[in-house]
This record gives sequence, structure tokens and C-alpha cells, in this order.
Amino acid sequence: MSKQNKSAAKTAAPASDKNFYDTYIKGKELYYLLGITMLVSYFVFSDFISLKKVYLFRDIGSDSINIYFPGIAAQSDYMKNEGFVVGWSFQQGMGQNLFPMYLSDFFTTVVTFFDKQTIPYVLVFVEILKIFLAGFVFYKFLKELKLGNYSSLIGALCYAFSGYVILGGCWTIFSVEALYAAIILYGFERWLQHGKFLWLAVGITLLAFLQPFFLFMYTILLAGYAIVRYHDVKEKNTKQFILFTLKTIGIAAVAVLISSYQLFADMLQYTESPRVGGEASFFAKLQNQPMFALADPVLRFTTVFRSFGSDMIGTGNNFRGWQNYLEAPLFYCGILSLVAFPQFFSSLNKRQKYFYGILTALLCLPIMFPFFRYAFWAFTGDYFRTFSLVIVLFMLMFAVRAISHIEKNGKLNKITLIITVAFLLILLYSPNAQFKQGINTGLRSFATFLILAYSGLLFGLTQKANIKNFSKTAILVLCVLELFVNSNITVNKRDVMTKQLLQAKVGYNDYTVESINYLKSIDKSFYRVNKEYASGMAIHGSINDAKVQGFYGTPSYFSFNQKNYIKFLGELDVIDASDENSTRWAKGLADRPVLFSLCAGKYWLSKRTDNALSGMGMDSIHAFGDVRVYQNKYALPFGLTYNKVISHTDFMKFSPNQKDFAMLRACVIDDEDLQSFAFIQKFNAMDTLQPITFDNYAAFGNELKQDNFSVTKFSENHITGSVNTNEPKILFFSFPFDAGWKATINGQEAKLYRLNCGLTGLLTQKGSNEVELKFEPRFKREGIIISLIFMVIFVGLLFFNTKKFSAKNKVEKAA
Repeated sequence: MSKQNKSAAKTAAPASDKNFYDTYIKGKELYYLLGITMLVSYFVFSDFISLKKVYLFRDIGSDSINIYFPGIAAQSDYMKNEGFVVGWSFQQGMGQNLFPMYLSDFFTTVVTFFDKQTIPYVLVFVEILKIFLAGFVFYKFLKELKLGNYSSLIGALCYAFSGYVILGGCWTIFSVEALYAAIILYGFERWLQHGKFLWLAVGITLLAFLQPFFLFMYTILLAGYAIVRYHDVKEKNTKQFILFTLKTIGIAAVAVLISSYQLFADMLQYTESPRVGGEASFFAKLQNQPMFALADPVLRFTTVFRSFGSDMIGTGNNFRGWQNYLEAPLFYCGILSLVAFPQFFSSLNKRQKYFYGILTALLCLPIMFPFFRYAFWAFTGDYFRTFSLVIVLFMLMFAVRAISHIEKNGKLNKITLIITVAFLLILLYSPNAQFKQGINTGLRSFATFLILAYSGLLFGLTQKANIKNFSKTAILVLCVLELFVNSNITVNKRDVMTKQLLQAKVGYNDYTVESINYLKSIDKSFYRVNKEYASGMAIHGSINDAKVQGFYGTPSYFSFNQKNYIKFLGELDVIDASDENSTRWAKGLADRPVLFSLCAGKYWLSKRTDNALSGMGMDSIHAFGDVRVYQNKYALPFGLTYNKVISHTDFMKFSPNQKDFAMLRACVIDDEDLQSFAFIQKFNAMDTLQPITFDNYAAFGNELKQDNFSVTKFSENHITGSVNTNEPKILFFSFPFDAGWKATINGQEAKLYRLNCGLTGLLTQKGSNEVELKFEPRFKREGIIISLIFMVIFVGLLFFNTKKFSAKNKVEKAA
């Protein structure tokens, strides 16, 4: 061979060793992450991006239609009409303070700036943004763990398209939480390894705004993670560890207190909620469960199969596992993580195995024994939710560290791999006969292929360069394919709203809209409207229609309904206030027309074709499409006066019908307030034995209307008016009592009382009474002050920390 040919051969040799991964991907992993995320998101959400579909789910994800969209639609209208900062709203049940949690999800806050008609089309773009950010931040977190670009790319993709983000994103808050959790972990690693605490504080502050209750669970998560990671990367030094822990607690405390603007109001809502501090609380029930009682067979089956795929045992309404599609364990974060994570323990030294072994055992406890999961949720509910995210986080951390170790060192524990594959296949193919019918056999076959393929490719990472690089590319391609297939099923094999449905005369755009516009054109007073039908178009009937369609009603579906609203409904036997579901799905006064009349219920919308409502004192006044509008002949005004009282104890002895008519005769006074009303005539309980007739109904109502409250100004947070009485009377307002409301009469401060089992009123004197009611959320001002103080403290800490590092860098450069 000539010298020229030998030289050419030497030059060409390295080129022959070039492979796809090294040529096109290596060093560009972050760009691939963003590009792949964009590509997968586009194909998964293409129908939503093109606006053929709307990101509102009609199936088991009905909360998106029944609670999420009504909430942001109402807030959008509120901000336009009342101001940016929300306060009291009469569209929430019979009235409620909406300030708590109004800034909880900053992504949703941005959405509220859009017009109500535009909001449904915007939702999918916000969700895609959260997927992007979750993947990006998780990638940065994995890089802080000193992991390679390749394994970090795989881990970030699995996190971005995990079941918790994709399926949970249908309920909005889950994907936000996943992003914030990634920020906290990234921030902690920056703090642990570099002494920089900015992102740790930002993550904790965001979490505190999202839901303060999460702070309890993430304190548990971060405590366990911090102990293990500190001993993973630092030398054994108890004094230094204690000092680091105290500093971390201090940073976290400052971060939490920055959120005081809303934190105090949120905590107040929690403590006053019937679900937390009331008789509907789960605390006693769950705390009394046996500590080491195993999870039931259905839950065990669900836990196993949902780890292989969110839709492995059904999609949406076809889900065939424990609880429902959302509440069931959401452990899926890629089949690769299941195959790889056991290898993590093979890569550890003796000290690391000790700490990570304890951590793994603690993570397994709530899976095996539900009592520990209840404890993780402070015994507030039988949920997975955040605990699912905890499992996803650690599963991926372990798996990615294992992949990184295999890739860098070319070492893999073959026995562990064989046992892992065998165990996973046994789990897939040996459920009890009673559960087999619920399994998606197509997805199971796909999972089987992936288990075998990933195990072979992981082994390939330990082989010579060309096989290793082929395996890296193949793992990436398979992973992307898997995440696309599973995400596509979760998002697109569901019953969703479409653009066509959204624009048709159905759903929230039905003839209720014309009916309400008509009523607003003929009646400028305050009144409540009842609907006999739901407009939401989801599997569960909507009762938050008032928020979208712009009227005042009485029902409310909300996680934390106002405590005195629930007290009123419960003590009037409208709902069972000890039933947690009833406190959330509070159906209102549709079944109690007398109470509806007492609470300013003036109009009734119906799709009935008979004339039955006329027999209830309703006059038909107009019709729009299939909706007929009725006016209630017995409706009472927003503010009315009583000249008789009855004690709460005596009132509670009556039957439901007696209660309705007794409340038309006398005002119910809490026993502790009776002395303040001693000069008002007492109601004779024997009067409840009078015949209940429409004549009496009208007469009792007319008596209450004799000295009614004349409204001169009405807004959600400020009401003025006057009442002229010829004797001292009780002025009653039909909205729930809340200490945030303050009253003046003729310019003098007047005490507001809780009356009629949870509603509001005050005492008036004989003569003219100019009344003013103002609402301000409790602790709002104090929260603003504390937030500002701790923001200044935080900026100061950040400044000194930056100076410290600047001085350190100068010393190092000088040296």
C-alpha cells in the first residue's frame, strides 16, 4: 500500500467509528429535550392545538368542566367588574370569600386575563407550557446530581410525560405541583452543593401559594431527601449537618412567610372548612384504622398495573381499578424506570445502601399499609395524589442514576436484571382471575415488549462502543415512542368538549344565557335564580352554572365551601353536613321552595313541559328555546326585617317543613346571642302547628317585607341601603355570616350576628337606619405587611450570600 493510501486509511478510520448518537445528539441533549418535548406535545395535543377539541373533559375528568372552568370564568368576570384582587362573591353558593387560593396557581391567574369565551381554547397551551417547564427543570435537577447528559435527557422526558403530569394535568393542579416539586428539588441541590438558596426558596414560596397544606407533605419529603442526600455527598460531620439543617429550615420559613399575603387566608379557610375542622372531617375515621392492615386486593392490583401505564386498566370512565381514574395510584413514569431502578442499589457503597435502603423502605410502607398514606395526608383523606408524585420522583431518581452508572462504568448486575425482568413479567401476567377482564391486553403486550427490549439495551450499554452507542440511541427512540403512545391514549381516548359543542346552543351556551340576559334587562335588584337542569355537559351534572352564566344561585361545588353556608344547609336538613361529599357538592335550595323564597329566590328556570311549577306559586313570564322563565310570587327581598325571635335550640326540634315556615315567622338566634335580642318578642312554637297554606305563605312573607331593606348601592364587597322601622327590629340578609363583613348604621359601627342557622343580620333601632356593609378578607392586610417584611429579609439574605460568593471567588482567583 502506498504512503498516500495508508495516510488516507488512517484519516478515514476514525470516521468509521462515528455513530449516530455521538454525531447528532451528544452535547446537544438539552436541545433534544426541548425538541422532543415539542414534537411529542404537538402530536399528542394536535387536535387541541388546532382548536378542534377543547381541553375540558366530559368523562371522569368532569371537574375541569364543573369546577375549574366555572372558577376561572367567574374570576375573569370578577376582575373586569370588581377589580384585580378578588374578595366576596355572591356567585359562589349563597356567597363566599374567594380571596383564599385566588393566586394559588399562577398559570391559572394568567388565564383569567383572557375573556371568558376565549379561556377554553387557551387551556391546552398552558398545559403544554407546564410540560415543557417540568421536563426542563427536572433535567437541570438531574444535572445537579452529577448525572450524564444522556441519562438526564431520558429522566426528564419520563418526568415530563409521566402519568402524574399528563393524566393529572387534566385536573390542572397536578401538573403545576409536579413543576414546583422539580423546582424545590433543583433548588435544594443548588443549596446543598453550592450554598445557593434562591431556587429552593422560590419553589417553596410557589408551593405555599399553590396549597399551604402541601407544605406538610413536602416537609416530610424534603426531610427524608435532605438526610439521605446530605450523607450521600458530604463527609460524616454531625455538627455541620445540624447547622445545615437549621439553615435550611430558616430559608424554608422565610420562603413560606413571603406567601403570607395569601397564606393566612388559605389557612383560615382550611381550619374553618367542614372537611377539616367540621363534622365531615375524615380525621377520626382514618386515624382509627389498623396501622398494619394491608391494602385491599383491588388497590394492590391497581398499584401494580398503573405502574406499567396510566391506562393499563382502562381510560377515563372505563377505568377498572381502585377508586377512579384520578384518585388511583399514578406511579407510571416509563417502563424503563421499572427495569432500571433496581440497578441503582448495585451502584452504591455500603454507607449509601444503608441510607437509601431505609428511604426505600419508608416509601414502601404507605403502598403496603394505607394507614401510613393516611398519615402522609395528615388523616384528611384517602388519597394518593401527592404521594404518587413522591414515588415518581424517587423512582426516576433511582432509575436515572442507575442508567448513568451503567453508561459511564459499563457495569450492570446481570442477576439483578434477570430477577427484575422475571418479577415484572410475573406481575403483568399473574393477576387474580377477578381482575383479568379489566386489563388492556394490547398495552400489556406493549409493556412486555418494552421490558424485554429495555433490559437487552441496558445490557448493550455495557458492551463495546458501537453496540453501546446503538443501545443509547435505541433506548431514546423507544422511550419517546412509549411516552407518546401512553400520553396519546390518556389525552385523546377520552370524551372531551369540542369547538363545535362549545359554539352550539348547548352546555354553558344554552338558552340559559338568553334567559339570564332577559332577567337582567327587566330587574335591576338583587335576586337569586334556580335552575332545574344542569348545563355543564359532563358525566356529572354541573351545579356551578351561576359562575359561567352570570347569575346568583344557591348551589355550590367547591372543595372548601363556606362553613356557615354548610351550617345553614345542614341545620335546615337540606344536606347531611356530616357527609364529606355533601359539603363539597352542596345542592342548594332547589328542593325547598320556601327557603328559596326567604333567600331572595325570585326566578326559576325550567325545561319542564308540564305546568307543575304554577302549582308552586311560579308564574311563567317568558321562554327562550327550551328554557321557560318563571317568577316566584312569594320571593322576599335581599334584606328584610323580623320582630320575633326563636332560640336555636328550640328551632332545631322542628321538622324540616316546620323549620321552613318558622323561619318565615321568626329569626333564629344562636343561644349565646339570645341576651342581645332579649327585647324582641319571642316566637310561640305552637304557631308552627298552624295549617301550611299558600295564603299563610303569602301573609308571612308580606309581614317580613313591611320594612324591607332598600338597596342604594350593590357590589360584591360593598352594599349600602336604608330601612325605616316603627320599632326595633332585626335586619336579616340572606348570605352566609363571615367575620370579614363589617357594618355601620348611620355612620356608627354595628355588630353583625350569625342568624338563621348561619346567615347574617344586625339589630336596627326605631326610625331611619342608613346601613353600609363592607367586606375585606380577614388577615389580608396583615398578610401583605408580613409578605413585604420577609421579601425584604429574603433580598437581604440573597445580597449577602452573593457578596460572600463574590469574595470567595476573588480569593480563589488571587490564589
